Amino acid sequence: MLIRHLETFVAIVETGSFHAAAAKMNITQSAVSMQIKNLEAHLKIELFERSVRPPRLSNSGRLALDNARQIVALYGELKRASPVSSQMTGSINIGTVPGASFLLPEAIKTLVKTYRQLKLRVTSNLKYELTDKIINGKLDTALLTLDGELDPGLVARHILTEPLVVLAPLEQSGKSDTELLTHNSYISFNRKASVSGMIEAELQRLRLEVDVLMELDTIETLHTMILEGLGVCILPLSSVRPYFKDKLYMVPFSPNKIRRTIGLIQKKNHHRQVLIDKVYDVLAKSAKKHGSMMP
Repeated sequence: MLIRHLETFVAIVETGSFHAAAAKMNITQSAVSMQIKNLEAHLKIELFERSVRPPRLSNSGRLALDNARQIVALYGELKRASPVSSQMTGSINIGTVPGASFLLPEAIKTLVKTYRQLKLRVTSNLKYELTDKIINGKLDTALLTLDGELDPGLVARHILTEPLVVLAPLEQSGKSDTELLTHNSYISFNRKASVSGMIEAELQRLRLEVDVLMELDTIETLHTMILEGLGVCILPLSSVRPYFKDKLYMVPFSPNKIRRTIGLIQKKNHHRQVLIDKVYDVLAKSAKKHGSMMP
């Protein structure tokens, strides 16, 4: 993009060297040199005298500098005038329940690459904590399990719907979900988590009594306990880490095949709605990719 080359040209002059300009533009020194060569080829002039070290502005470069500065300044004003660009700066606070955090890395990578002036802060917590923080203005938006009614001041948009599965040691392959749950100790994920409430309600509806051995707060530890043969558990499919799928036996939970829905919530009429919409778009794209890998 020619405007980027002009910005680099101005940066070299203002910082005094190609090396310092590279640091300012957040690119390599070789990229700086390449941009200047491309700019010189486009303008058909030599901007720097390279017979001296460090290279210094040529007469043509001095004549071009004022115009380059004006173009860069005008472009900056144009970007600031854009309603989208003006919202895609500063910081945004995003919350997530632990079981939905798998959607964030790819989405955040896309956002920071596309909007370099945007800073993202991520908080992980349980649903009710995140909801309170959004209502109180401490979070802009959050990924969480959608179940029950939301506060009337909040709105939710669907991101992903997925099944729940029973996880067991590999040697128990072939058994049904009922057999696994009634003939093994049960390892529970944090009972305060929203998805745990869904699981307990379905267990009661099915009249299945489980022998709870322990309750854990981290999914990774829960996986390890199952690998050691200490019990079985119920989790949303996305919570099963890819590197464990070949080491554990997995079967759908409940004949009703109940499913967990992840959504993005926010306050109604958020003052940075354009930004929230962009966050939703990249999360939905990430969720679509994960959804295509589900059975």
